Amino acid sequence: MKGTKKYMKTRERAWTQGKRRMRMHPVNGQQWNTVNEKWMRLHWGMTTSLALAAALLELIMAFALNRIEGFVNSDPTRYMIKYLLIPVLLNSILVLAGMLAANSRLKGQIRQLLVSLCMAGVCLVLYGVHSLFPALILLPVVAIMLTISYGDYRLTSITAAVCLLGVPVVDLVVVWDSTQRHRLENIENRINWLLGLVLLLGCYLLSLASIYYERERIREAARRECELRRDSLTGLLNRTALDDRLGQLCAGGQGVVVMMDLDGFKQLNDTLGHLQGDACLQMVAGILRSYAGENTAFRYGGDEFCMVFHAPEPGQILRTCERIRKSLEGIHLFSPCQVGASFGMAECRPGMSPEQLLKNADSALYQAKEERGCIRRWEQMAT
Repeated sequence: MKGTKKYMKTRERAWTQGKRRMRMHPVNGQQWNTVNEKWMRLHWGMTTSLALAAALLELIMAFALNRIEGFVNSDPTRYMIKYLLIPVLLNSILVLAGMLAANSRLKGQIRQLLVSLCMAGVCLVLYGVHSLFPALILLPVVAIMLTISYGDYRLTSITAAVCLLGVPVVDLVVVWDSTQRHRLENIENRINWLLGLVLLLGCYLLSLASIYYERERIREAARRECELRRDSLTGLLNRTALDDRLGQLCAGGQGVVVMMDLDGFKQLNDTLGHLQGDACLQMVAGILRSYAGENTAFRYGGDEFCMVFHAPEPGQILRTCERIRKSLEGIHLFSPCQVGASFGMAECRPGMSPEQLLKNADSALYQAKEERGCIRRWEQMAT
């Protein structure tokens, strides 16, 4: 009963640590930054396209709307200046600023914010110039929604604040063309204007909710990936993760792989049962994490473990293996059984395949098992 209770406590502790590691497991930052970088470029491209499309539409409207009574009361020169040249100049400045920001050496989040603000600026310019079209309040909505893909609450909030403050400033302070009807000239337009602001606010809140659930979705995907790469019993990285790590090691052409096998584990399993055997494996995993590191130790299968070191320092690695071996010998919780460990070590050479590297380490481990409780290097055996 004591052994079973001890096992359950150890099992519960390992499970708690595993859940903690999964909660702490971050979304791959490099992949996330790469996606945001691509979206920022596309974001700037959409800003440029909007500015160009607006300029083209202005040229068309200069000819088409001039014949519609009530739309254009300005003379052609005045119209070209106020509705084409000045808006094009302002939008060109914003597009150029966005391009400079996107290609600057500023931090990624700052560049993304500046590009988002440039898009918001273009939308506000077009909204302010064309007071005849209340529906253009949807342009700031677009500016806010385009920030969702960055997954950044602060960026979206700043962009939304600029839009929510910019619309009242444009309508209440700036009088772009006194010859045209104003958006707020009657009670009906004022109600529609207020509804537009509510729409902007609702769009902002919806964007925050979308960012939250997108983050949760990515976090859940990362958690599942973490589970697939972790051994359920010990919490160590598993064979799938080991294969990836060995591929990276061989691609770099240097590093050290250590195979470890427990001595006396079969006797422990046969004498004390599988519950105690599982508890022993969990204790071994804890020792490996302590001396080798969380992302260095792997469970290879059964009572075999593997450690992958990227730094080619055999002397330091030998000392690490010796500490692990002595720690295992110091465990006296599974009396009358005593568990030890044997180690086989192999260095990665340029051009070596993961299979060959693992085979070399396994050959060294086989020799160490023959002598029991020692550390053997494949390089020494091969000479």
